[in-house]
Amino acid sequence: MSEEGNVHLSLGELFKLVIRYILCLIAPPLAVIDQGCGSIILVFILTLLGWLPGTICAFYIVLCKKNFFLKK
Repeated sequence: MSEEGNVHLSLGELFKLVIRYILCLIAPPLAVIDQGCGSIILVFILTLLGWLPGTICAFYIVLCKKNFFLKK
C-alpha cells in the first residue's frame, strides 16, 4: 500500500511551523517576513486596516507556502 500524501515532520520543522502560526496571530507581517517584499507589504497594509484582515492574509500565505518547511 502506498503512503502518498503522508508527510513526516521532524521536531525542528514542526516547531518552526507552530512558531510561524503563532506569529500569524500576534504579528502577521513578521510571519511572512521571508516570503518576499510584496507579501510583507500586503500583510502590513491589511494589518493597518485591521488585525483580522492581516491575520487572515498571513495565514493564507503561510498555508500556501507550507511546503517550504515540509519534505516530501
